[in-house]
Amino acid sequence: MARLARIVSLALLIASPIAAHAQAVKGSMLGNVSDTSGFVLPGVTVTITEVNTNLSYSTVTNESGYYTFSNLKDGTYRVKSELSGFKRVLREGVEVPVNSTVRIDLKMEVGALEESVTVVAESPLLQTDRADTGRTIQSIQLQEVPLGFNRNFQGMLITVPGATRPARPHSEFFNAQDSLSSNVNGQSRLANNVQIEGVDDNHRTGLLTTLIPSAEAIETVNVTTTVYDAEFGRAGGAITNVTLRSGSNDLKGSIFAFGNNEKTTAAGYFSHSRPPTKYLQTGFTPGGPLENNKIFFFGDYQHTIYHVGCT
Repeated sequence: MARLARIVSLALLIASPIAAHAQAVKGSMLGNVSDTSGFVLPGVTVTITEVNTNLSYSTVTNESGYYTFSNLKDGTYRVKSELSGFKRVLREGVEVPVNSTVRIDLKMEVGALEESVTVVAESPLLQTDRADTGRTIQSIQLQEVPLGFNRNFQGMLITVPGATRPARPHSEFFNAQDSLSSNVNGQSRLANNVQIEGVDDNHRTGLLTTLIPSAEAIETVNVTTTVYDAEFGRAGGAITNVTLRSGSNDLKGSIFAFGNNEKTTAAGYFSHSRPPTKYLQTGFTPGGPLENNKIFFFGDYQHTIYHVGCT
């Protein structure tokens, strides 16, 4: 019975993505809709669709022509605005990263609703809707850039302005998974906060990162270094939020393998020798739909062999 209960609990967890995402740090989209003369348009129906899952959300502009979508899952969105007496406006390929606010202003031309205008993406010159600073590290960077043993995403903190080179604190016995630390803007490493999908991911003493996901399982790593939003506390250095990948309407997967040995490592600084070493990390990731446009799944498996001889 106990085994059956565990299986049922796991099935409910997989089939309930909304509950699993309740604490995740989300993105948001906002903007203003006006006509070609610059006059705001209230009552415009704005619909956004996440292109990988085909999930859609709609809202209506207020009396000032503004619309807002909050708590959006990171992804690529299609934006559509419709109002009787005006041509439909489409904006493709809008990227919404985690912990970000994306502004999409739209201009509508007078015409039949059956006509449409496709807007080419424009890069904003300045971020005017929030004051925090930092950077977002994409999954392709984590997968393609050498990250060292255990391929820890924290190795990419070196690319964040104001961060020192990441290093492994404590002994290998206490820190076997190679949790890395960095000083940001002159603050102690203990002032940093690491989260996975908005959930605390720190050792109870703050000394180490508890769970380090496989690089293939990570969608983005968002690092905020100054002027955090009010929802973030317990940090004076950097807030790192890891977003895990999720399934889509397409069935996809990957297989990976990374290896190293004494012939590809540098000699010890004092010993000038290379002890026998065997490092092999293998794994795979599957993802896809359980029900198209509604329920999706994603999983990953990683196995690491690491043997080091004596000098």
